Amino acid sequence: MISNVALSSACRAALFGGLALALAGFARVVAVCAAAPSESADDHVDADLGLSAFNDRHYDEARQIWRDLAERGDPRAAFGLGLLNDLGVGGAQNAAATLQWYLRAAKAQFAPAQFKVAVMYDSGIGVARDPAVAAVWYARAAAHEHTRAQYNLAQLYETGEGTPRNIALAKVWYEAAAANGLDAATTKATAARIFLSSHKPPAAVTLTPAILSSLTAEAIASVGDKTTLELCWSAQAQQTPVEYYVQIISLASAPAEIAFSAYTERSALLARLPAAPADYAWRVYTVAPALGDYAPSAWSYFSVR
Repeated sequence: MISNVALSSACRAALFGGLALALAGFARVVAVCAAAPSESADDHVDADLGLSAFNDRHYDEARQIWRDLAERGDPRAAFGLGLLNDLGVGGAQNAAATLQWYLRAAKAQFAPAQFKVAVMYDSGIGVARDPAVAAVWYARAAAHEHTRAQYNLAQLYETGEGTPRNIALAKVWYEAAAANGLDAATTKATAARIFLSSHKPPAAVTLTPAILSSLTAEAIASVGDKTTLELCWSAQAQQTPVEYYVQIISLASAPAEIAFSAYTERSALLARLPAAPADYAWRVYTVAPALGDYAPSAWSYFSVR
């Protein structure tokens, strides 16, 4: 059975959680490469000064640089402060402070921090274990193409922890992680495909609607003339292959107009809208192309301000 090869939450934390010094190098790379949408050019340079101090093991200096920037809202700096507390360098490990700083960066749509928050909820380190909350944070990071978030989200769908057990979605997220270069995901995706190919759909099929994750204020980020939304949902396993049609409508006029639409096989994506204040609603259709049938989710409403 495919579920027998799924890694436990403890293994996910050990491999990809960042709670060990071995991941410091990985964290340095993402801190350099993953720029947050809200940071200015000057803050980017200053954050790099903090990174240089960190790499030179001048942890007190890095802490001071990053704290000043974090108080001005720089998510990379907040991530750096979380990392210092996570690794226990320049001071004792502090799980509560780690979560606080990672959350601040995660709420600014900084994918490396979203992944770290997910791992903490997944493993129960520094916070009560909650796989459902972990799944949402993994999905938000996965929508930004964070490879290890894609892999861990696939594992949750494979085992049914924090999400419905859905091998088809596990396969899709393993394939995404494999496409982004994670070799371990290739083997897992192949196993999922073999498992799915051994199950034939019944004569009568009933589609189950997706369940939308709440579109919280921090999942809506406006920069310049564009607003980026992190749209996530969970989905039951279906009796036939499906894809998802995501639709956002503007409520500014009657009848409502489609502001965004996209097909995807995944359970999370980024959508972009104008940054102008407006009211919207979104939903996800579970579509079975072979049957010519679909099941819409409930509408969820949000505003851009």
